Amino acid sequence: MFLRNAPLPLLSLAGLALFLCVEPPSARGQTFPSSNDTVPSMWTGPVFKLRQDYPKAKPAVGPKPWKSFNFKTQPVQYLQSVLSYCEEGNVNVDWQLEKNTVRNWYHAPWLHTTANGREFVHGLTGERSSRPHELDPGQTGSFANWAVGFYNAPGGYVIGRVWKDPNSPNPAVVSFPDGTVTCKLLFTTAPVAQVPYLKNSFEWQANASTTSGGPRSIQTVRLLQVDVAVRDSRANSTTGWVFGTFVYDGNAAGATPWDRLVPVGLMWGNDPTVTEAEKTSTTHLTQTFINPAVGPPQHLGRAGRLNGPVDNPKSSCLSCHSTAQVEARSNVLPDANDVMRWFRNIKATEAFDPGPGQHSLGYSLQLALGIERFQTAHPVHPSALAPGAAVSPKKTKPINRGDEDDNN
Repeated sequence: MFLRNAPLPLLSLAGLALFLCVEPPSARGQTFPSSNDTVPSMWTGPVFKLRQDYPKAKPAVGPKPWKSFNFKTQPVQYLQSVLSYCEEGNVNVDWQLEKNTVRNWYHAPWLHTTANGREFVHGLTGERSSRPHELDPGQTGSFANWAVGFYNAPGGYVIGRVWKDPNSPNPAVVSFPDGTVTCKLLFTTAPVAQVPYLKNSFEWQANASTTSGGPRSIQTVRLLQVDVAVRDSRANSTTGWVFGTFVYDGNAAGATPWDRLVPVGLMWGNDPTVTEAEKTSTTHLTQTFINPAVGPPQHLGRAGRLNGPVDNPKSSCLSCHSTAQVEARSNVLPDANDVMRWFRNIKATEAFDPGPGQHSLGYSLQLALGIERFQTAHPVHPSALAPGAAVSPKKTKPINRGDEDDNN
């Protein structure tokens, strides 16, 4: 019998073929695959199921507890209310969204491909690896990080509209309404011996690799970071979104790991006038709150803007996500020759690079990655073009995060 905390045994190719049981998505009544992993026939642990029964009609947003707080003057209370909203009904079912009886949450499709695609146990995707000393001064190795994100019902409705035709995603319909919430759990393969504040963290067993794109095996991953984002109309004068980040701190008070998540900060704008030269302090930031009481070591973004410990310090939460559009024209990370173009306050429905045929994806890199990977798997064949038409390559170029596995 498989031990959930044991590595998968090495098998010959012939033995592996007999040992693994692969079930096609259609057999599970699913339009989109949950994972590209094969599920071992003797596996007795959980198996990830992509939540994809997207609402057909625009759903009611329901309670918005964060609206009781001003994110500019009450940032910690705002963040805690959003985190509680995300946890409610999910923690007690181990984040299996289909089992949540409080409210509906949904995953974005087409994140199953590539070497960093969704693994089969919890649907985690490969993120940017943490380099030595990024998580802790005593960290000597690099460690892969893995994450899973999801949207509440208003966000799920938009995702469903984009993918209404599973063979032809439609980015033109993207407009996330006020009250859309997205949440992302980020786990690391780093051991407690290297990152001591991970002690007593929430753990999962996942079919993950310890290096980007490396071989996968069943191993322990530890909760390191939680990201949240809210489409809040009170932020319409800047971006329309409020992004927040939590970091796990094993030294914080709390009965459970979820109680020991400490807010790093939130941001509702990119502080377009703040340059790299002013990075020695965060007091100059007027559209960002950084929690002065944050516990464990973690790096922030450019010029002190908000980022979590997994994220690339060259950018920030909002600046990365503002590039989400079809067709993708710019990299996610800033170009060294034009850095401040990445720190404009792009409106929620505006494309980072406007122009004919360009569509904003509403700060959703999950939609951007999904559409990119779909297009990679379904290139336009010249025979499909009208006679005499020029052969046009796939316009959406791979999203470049600056390093081989950068993901924000």
